[in-house]
Amino acid sequence: MQYTGSIDNRGILEIIRRSCSYVDARLMNHGYRVAYIVSEMLKPYFHEDARKIRDVCFLSLLHDIGAYKTDEISKMLQFDTDDVLAHSVYGYLFIKYFSPLKNLAGAILLHHATWQVLEHSEAFPKEIRLLAQVIHVADRIDVAMEVQHMTWEETAVLLKKESGTKFSPVITDLALACDFHTPFEGDTDAESLFFQLFSEIPLTQDEITDYLKMLIFTIDFRSRHTVTHTITTTTISAELAKRMGMNEEECNQIICGSMLHDLGKIGIPVEILEYPGKLSPQAMNIMRTHVDITEKIFGDVIKDTVKLLALRHHEKLDGSGYPRGLAAADLSTGERIVAIADIISALSGTRSYKTAFSKDKICTIITEMKDAGLIDADIVELMISDYDEIMEETRIQCQPILDIYVLIQKDFDRISQAMTVDDIAGMKAVF
Repeated sequence: MQYTGSIDNRGILEIIRRSCSYVDARLMNHGYRVAYIVSEMLKPYFHEDARKIRDVCFLSLLHDIGAYKTDEISKMLQFDTDDVLAHSVYGYLFIKYFSPLKNLAGAILLHHATWQVLEHSEAFPKEIRLLAQVIHVADRIDVAMEVQHMTWEETAVLLKKESGTKFSPVITDLALACDFHTPFEGDTDAESLFFQLFSEIPLTQDEITDYLKMLIFTIDFRSRHTVTHTITTTTISAELAKRMGMNEEECNQIICGSMLHDLGKIGIPVEILEYPGKLSPQAMNIMRTHVDITEKIFGDVIKDTVKLLALRHHEKLDGSGYPRGLAAADLSTGERIVAIADIISALSGTRSYKTAFSKDKICTIITEMKDAGLIDADIVELMISDYDEIMEETRIQCQPILDIYVLIQKDFDRISQAMTVDDIAGMKAVF
């Protein structure tokens, strides 16, 4: 998938900010402030390498992304943190497997490790150990000043007290040399400062695409039952579009729209996403808000054609769908394709309450929906006639994602068993 629209650095940041804020706004605001503190600390080192500081600051923004899969958020927002290993491991694995920053992922794994352990470790490159300490010190500064409302002088005393044990003396000195006397004037201050820094070196189109993919994977990262839903919907959409003779640009727009179609599920509680049975009317109403959340996340960043492909996948030809109750005259062929692909993906996938449906059952269901005037007849007939070929290609496209998901679970178990935050001796094999 190559996103063909025009998105700049600020646009991708706005999408990421809005997406992650739906999980827990505290983490995103905290991330912006930590990233800015990191940028101030590293200026003496990377003042001639704007790309390096851009990537390091983006990593700092995402340093707690593993907490989206754990219950550690409140624990992390304390100055003294014990037993917060899970989010560091999940964050490391997510960055390693799903982001363009994989070469820096080790710093996320170690960002709560103490300096007295990291200093003499040979399992990790020196740069990664120091970078982990930079994020750790910046993280503690923000928690002290913004969450616990300490003054800079009080925070500096804590840093000095732990210098040489919890914190690297070199990194502590870098922090103490900065002027953090005045806390940020609200979260928008930190955000605007970070936007300015991040925009100095434009992202390439490939990087934009990689960051969009990374964001999409955060949904599957939270719920194991939807791990292949997005890629299944996307592959089926692409195969149908090609078989209907659409040109390359039209096919790519459909691919992009289907990739982004469930982005709003990042704002739906996991207990609803993984509910083991039919949702109550109240829970279903919450689930349906994922389309509106997707629209809010997009803002004016995603171009209209792709946006509508993503937002209309639950509309029906007879006007009975949601969220707008659109009818056949309102829905393009591409939008109809994504809607059908989404249905087949849901039917062919496993959930906590069901196994994958068979080909015969799926074909029966979509035929009944076609006959009821809910979905496009021509697309349904094409899907049924080419079902085996389309689903085989879907299986091929899904396998790498399934393999990565299995690796993440295995790595998480192995790392968690091998170490505590301060026991990294056995980590070299998995790093």
